[in-house]
Amino acid sequence: MRRITLNLLGMLVLTGMVSSQNLAPCGERPTYLSNPWVDGTRFCLETVIHDERAGELAFTALAAAPDGTLYTARPLQGQILAITDSDGDGLPDSSDIIAENLTLPNGLVYYDGALYISGGAHIYKFADEKIEILVDDVPSGGGFWTGGLAIGADERLYVATGAPCDACQPDDPTRGAILSYALDGSDRQIVAEGLRQPVGLAFRDGALWTVDSARDGLFASPNLDELNRVTPGANFGWPYCIGENQPDLFPGEFDCADATSPAMTFPTASHPTVLAAYTGDALPALEGRLLVVLYGSYNHVDLRGYAIAAIKFDDAGNPAGYDIIIPQESDTDSFVGYTLKEMNYRTSGFWSRRPLGIAISREGWLYVSVGGGQIWALRPR
Repeated sequence: MRRITLNLLGMLVLTGMVSSQNLAPCGERPTYLSNPWVDGTRFCLETVIHDERAGELAFTALAAAPDGTLYTARPLQGQILAITDSDGDGLPDSSDIIAENLTLPNGLVYYDGALYISGGAHIYKFADEKIEILVDDVPSGGGFWTGGLAIGADERLYVATGAPCDACQPDDPTRGAILSYALDGSDRQIVAEGLRQPVGLAFRDGALWTVDSARDGLFASPNLDELNRVTPGANFGWPYCIGENQPDLFPGEFDCADATSPAMTFPTASHPTVLAAYTGDALPALEGRLLVVLYGSYNHVDLRGYAIAAIKFDDAGNPAGYDIIIPQESDTDSFVGYTLKEMNYRTSGFWSRRPLGIAISREGWLYVSVGGGQIWALRPR
């Protein structure tokens, strides 16, 4: 292991049972962030880390452990970092590289004393200060990166694999798919297929969810990015079908009536990526929600995405719309409301940065990693 020094502007509590009530008022803390806008009647947004030297993808995937450690991935450097509070003052003061020379680490999940990592053709396990390779043949290569990880109540690993291209007929059903493995890396199974870029995976109330985004060239067609409920044997139709089972490419090659429909859609090119189920109680507005990173559009003047959304569910467990929580769109007592697009153009949103990863701390606060070497914390007001 090798210790590095970061430009720490501040941190929400990672160790010790310090609550938001023990902290100074949000606006009085040197780590307070006034942009992007959030609902100041409920939330406080603070800087955790800002290290511009680390690059745009400095902190992508995040995972929080019960002991307060925050883990993060640097895919282009092949590194995993652990951010801890070494002097017990409730603020972080050290960041250690705990693993390096990994292949594009891009998914993290902490479970039963171990950190599981997905990247390229590999699934790794970090425990007892050692890295173990569990799988070295996850289908990967050209095209989209291997996505996130989740562990179900069945104690199996679930990993998302990216498609080999933006729009082509794949010859490998395990690309653009959800795969499952035993915790030791054995017994690979195909759970679902027909996906293009299933970056995120998360369980909520026993159901597994993933996301997907539409191919290039469809910006003018509304609401084609997807939230999908993953069920065994599902085929979501890529590259033959788009949206609500409408034929897209290669007509006649696949019956789109047989495709699994999206559970909910997002604006085309908003690029939903990482998912996290909110299981804490510190932020009541998020209870029972599924949080999703909308990474954002590119090569278009019309900005879409660049937000963190909180998905609502009805009593039957079906998605029932979503709210944007960072930046906050709705009118509140704390500011005059603007649309998401207006806030981004006013530099009161994420843009020109992009949201990258999310994780829930043991206190029930929300960590968000942002392009340009930043991690933020959303805690109670």
